[in-house]
Amino acid sequence: MVYDVLDVSPEQGPGRLLFTARKAHYTLPYLVLSALEREGCSMSAAARGELARARRRARHYEEVLTRVTAQVPVQVIKGPLLARTYPEGLLRPQGDLDLVTEGEPDLWNAVRLLTKDNPPQYAGVSVLGTPTRHVVVTLTWQPEDPLLDPELRVEIATAALVGDQGAVPIRSAMPADTLTANLLALAEERFQRPFHARDAIDVHMLGKIEPPNLDGLVSAAAEYHLAPELRELLDYTAQRVPVGHLSALGPALEAAEREERARRATRPVSPDPATSVHAALDAGVPLYGMPLGPVTGRTDWDRVRVHHFGDGTLLLTPVGDYLLVTGETVAQEQYDAALQEVRLLAEETP
Repeated sequence: MVYDVLDVSPEQGPGRLLFTARKAHYTLPYLVLSALEREGCSMSAAARGELARARRRARHYEEVLTRVTAQVPVQVIKGPLLARTYPEGLLRPQGDLDLVTEGEPDLWNAVRLLTKDNPPQYAGVSVLGTPTRHVVVTLTWQPEDPLLDPELRVEIATAALVGDQGAVPIRSAMPADTLTANLLALAEERFQRPFHARDAIDVHMLGKIEPPNLDGLVSAAAEYHLAPELRELLDYTAQRVPVGHLSALGPALEAAEREERARRATRPVSPDPATSVHAALDAGVPLYGMPLGPVTGRTDWDRVRVHHFGDGTLLLTPVGDYLLVTGETVAQEQYDAALQEVRLLAEETP
């Protein structure tokens, strides 16, 4: 299956397979190494070490999930749920852990739980949506081997799926059925990037599970406005590996796909991107927070606060202060003004 999905001939051997996996996605080597180990392939000390670290990384995410769910109501997206569909011994590639809370109070409770005794290297905060404002917090920590491994990352959000910032709206929660939720979450990735080999492998594994109700999957895809993306994902996978019990889902989505594309075509043309933070907040487009520094003492805060000053806007959160920005580049004077405003606010706080 791995040779097929990566389009590598078995005659080229495991070295070429692993090389191709590294080019396809940074987590795919974990799956390939675990498959080689499962098949009894001879492995060097370096390969065994990489796989051992990857297994400890996966266990770390499972432990984080167990710890958070024991104290905060959260819903997990993909990651561990998909890993449980893989055969024993195969390591599902997982770059991060995605969690969804019903609202901001639970989000900040989860953030405090994860950072209390283990300060992150980075804590990023973004906001999006209107009239309901959603918050996304990204936490990263140093991996076991900082030279060879990707960072540990947990993302917590009040929105499960954020759409395309246009015709496809924010959807706050996922369906209760695990198979349906996994398929929709994988389809949603199409708004951020083209599908790649890991997506096909995930669908191949999900195809081993018999859907409880094909009509229910189609209805969910229509309700979540994802019929076109889900059908593209199924077609992409079927061209590479079998989709098993999901083989009938692609054709069943045909009518829902047509209706969704027609719905999107009737949507008003999106206006030009907002050039100011004020306009972006009003429009509900994503705004990213440039960290200005961590804070302490806001233990009673359970929501972000927006503070306008001059030409800028601060996002004051329970864990830190941020300058809201619409682009990747910020003028030095704007950054300096934001730091000065943070200092003034700190002086005013009793």
